[in-house]
This record gives sequence, structure tokens and C-alpha cells, in this order.
Amino acid sequence: MPRLHPSTAFAVFAGLAWCGAHGAARAETTAQFDVSATITAGCLVDGLGGSGNAGRIGILDFGIDSTFSTATHTATTTGAQAIRLRCTPGANLTMSIDGGGHAAAGARNLQLGTNVGARMAYRLCRDAGCTQPIAIGTPYAIPVSAVNSEDVRLPIYGSLTLPGTRPPGTYTDTLTVTLTW
Repeated sequence: MPRLHPSTAFAVFAGLAWCGAHGAARAETTAQFDVSATITAGCLVDGLGGSGNAGRIGILDFGIDSTFSTATHTATTTGAQAIRLRCTPGANLTMSIDGGGHAAAGARNLQLGTNVGARMAYRLCRDAGCTQPIAIGTPYAIPVSAVNSEDVRLPIYGSLTLPGTRPPGTYTDTLTVTLTW
């Protein structure tokens, strides 16, 4: 093995020390990081504030009839819904409706003011013929496709058969609809 003369070794060491002290030998370090965003299918209720309360959907109005009537009346909120719901096509939108303010024995009821004895049972359905009932609190899928994604309507229909024995007046109820996606 060759031997270095002590003065040569000192010169090499001094040269390396001088380069480090004056920054002539420099190294760059690079690293990478990822950036991403995930967009999921969902819905937007236009006009919805931070409270999560969308306001009133509309009115299910069974009309006017005689105290003695036993007629069956139907109504819907579909055509005149006051909220606008937009969803991603294919979003998993579900709707459930509570029993309202006067539910009893698993049925929704209209009530005359505060008179608990003046009630009339009514049904909610997902179709105009009322063959697909909306049970209290049960979630139902609302189809969302490219055709209706910009204006999703909630299929809410109702049926009321008058008993022919109730006192005259305006019978009312208030329901809460819960939408989930």
C-alpha cells in the first residue's frame, strides 16, 4: 500500500475542509408529496341554511267536503314542492316520514285544533294509486338518474276517507321528512 507523505495528507485534508467551509460542495435534496380530492355522490338542497332545516316541502291538501261525506280524497305534494333537490345520478337517496303530531296506534291523523277526539286517519303513499304505502319512520329509496338529477321530486301522495261523523272545521297535521344520502 502506498504511503502518503505527511505534507500531502495535510494538503488533501485542508482542501476538503476549505470546500465544506465555503459551500463549494453542495447537495440538493428533493422530496415528493401527493395531492388528492375525492368526490362522492350526494345531494344538494337549494336554499338550505346551516341549520339543516329545509323549510316546508309543500302542502298535502285533501280539499273541502261536507261533514256527512264518506268520500275518499287524494292529494300530492309532488307537483308543487317548494324545495329544489339536486343529486348526483345514482346517488343513494332515501326518504323517511315521521308520524306527524297526531299519530296514534301506528296511523297518521289529521286533528281539529286541540280536540283529540276529532281526528281522521289518513295514509301516505309513494304512488298516485296509493298502492305503495309510506310507513311511519321507514326509509324508502328515491331513484336518481341523469333524467331527474337536477330536479328530484319526492313522491308523496296521500289518501283520506272521510268518516262522515266529524265536526266541521279545518283538520291539520305536520309531518317531518328526513332525507339521507
